[in-house]
Amino acid sequence: MLRIQLANETNVTLENRKQLHEILRIAYALTEIEVWGENYVRITFEEYNELIDKGEILIAYLENQVVGGIHFYERKKGLYSFSLLCADFDKSGLGIGRALVDWVEAEALKNEATAIQLEILRPKGIEVPFKKQISDWYQRMGYNYTGSQNFAEVKPVKARNLINPSDFDYYLKTLS
Repeated sequence: MLRIQLANETNVTLENRKQLHEILRIAYALTEIEVWGENYVRITFEEYNELIDKGEILIAYLENQVVGGIHFYERKKGLYSFSLLCADFDKSGLGIGRALVDWVEAEALKNEATAIQLEILRPKGIEVPFKKQISDWYQRMGYNYTGSQNFAEVKPVKARNLINPSDFDYYLKTLS
């Protein structure tokens, strides 16, 4: 059975945190190679641990094994966001990602949010099957594409590390 909880709860061990970070590291290294190149580390363990301590990371377990996680936060009053969604590729198709997003949506509603916005980083002019797959998946869940913006305009310092020019594609879901 799939179980989701905040990753800063006392029963989450340091080893669980490390396992979750490793799932995240592998997921982003594989799915953003066209954006950042090989051996890319999306977020260090120390930075990730800070988000965990702030209560912004969920951890998913399947039969007491760490299988995924998500970062969620209130972007501004009434608007939530999430990022760093990851699931163990060996457990693909079991609904881990969907359950994590559902939890965030329920939490946002509980806190009187009216919408959730997210972005997908996509290299310009390069067809990346995973980016298309994740875009389609979000749209099936009710997230509507609202536009794109050059990543270098949003994060100019970080954009220096891109191996290909990239855009943020924005998606919004109205909650009810």
